[in-house]
Amino acid sequence: MASNTVFTYGPTNVDALLTTTQSVLAKTKDFLNDAIFTSIPVLRWLQSKAQVKKQGGATILVPLLYGKNTTFAAYSKDDVISTTGQEGMTMAQYPWRNYGGTITLFGDELRQNAGEGRLFELVKAKTQQAVMSARDTLAIDLFASSQGGKKVSALPILADATSTVADINSTTNSWWQAQVVASGSFSARGKADMRNLRDLILQAGQGGAPSPDYVATTRLVYELYEASLESGIRYESRQQGDATFSGLKWSTAMVEFDPNIATGELYMLSSEGLQFVVHSDADWTIGKFQEPTDQDMRTAKVIWMGNLVALNRRRMGKLTGITA
Repeated sequence: MASNTVFTYGPTNVDALLTTTQSVLAKTKDFLNDAIFTSIPVLRWLQSKAQVKKQGGATILVPLLYGKNTTFAAYSKDDVISTTGQEGMTMAQYPWRNYGGTITLFGDELRQNAGEGRLFELVKAKTQQAVMSARDTLAIDLFASSQGGKKVSALPILADATSTVADINSTTNSWWQAQVVASGSFSARGKADMRNLRDLILQAGQGGAPSPDYVATTRLVYELYEASLESGIRYESRQQGDATFSGLKWSTAMVEFDPNIATGELYMLSSEGLQFVVHSDADWTIGKFQEPTDQDMRTAKVIWMGNLVALNRRRMGKLTGITA
């Protein structure tokens, strides 16, 4: 018959307590991941619509179609069908981007919170601190005005018509340009410019592209759009408890605001034109708590690896210079 083991919670059992606490946190479904992504509107949308998990590979490779197959034509009887070799395809190459931080527990904290419940709450609080820091860093980088060398692809760069993205120069390759419309007073022309941008995206897709399904803008522009709807206002239904940001509808797209978007900008995106690629082994993964040889503390690394990649820049666009 198995004997009962007495487990005493105290300073000498810190390692055992940390192991138990960490296993409990690990079983909390997508704890760190959800806490980060549901607080960033654009990333929440990408996570639900266009997130892809991959494993391995030196880079993220995306096949691109930039030209038609010209062998197709009408013919009759014994007309010759063209066998001319076709180009029109290339490969975009995006680097993996890494984000990392640490959760640190100091020795005196561990000894002061040596009970199972107290230690769990301490680790949970420290993890929440890591969540807020990781979330803010990623959200800021996502809307950076210039592309940082180690950072995720910045949406303002992906959605322009001049930048080199994935080693492809969009200035010399018009098929790799996003649609950019210079706007102005929203009250005078805002919704007309939104319709124009939508139709430019549809036209660039040559009839085969679905209508954009997401619009992200600043709080001011969001409120101007909401006010313009008057009694015809429509809110997008939400399937999860993420009431931090409300969502309006425009055409077939959800409309939200993100505090990190630059003044006067509006982004119109398609989930078929973007992917948020995440490495399956580094999706805000929390490592084991390790004790340095010369410090009274335990530290665990938090690691994420992935990138935001454009599959078709023609299927995204932005308005610039929007004012009241």
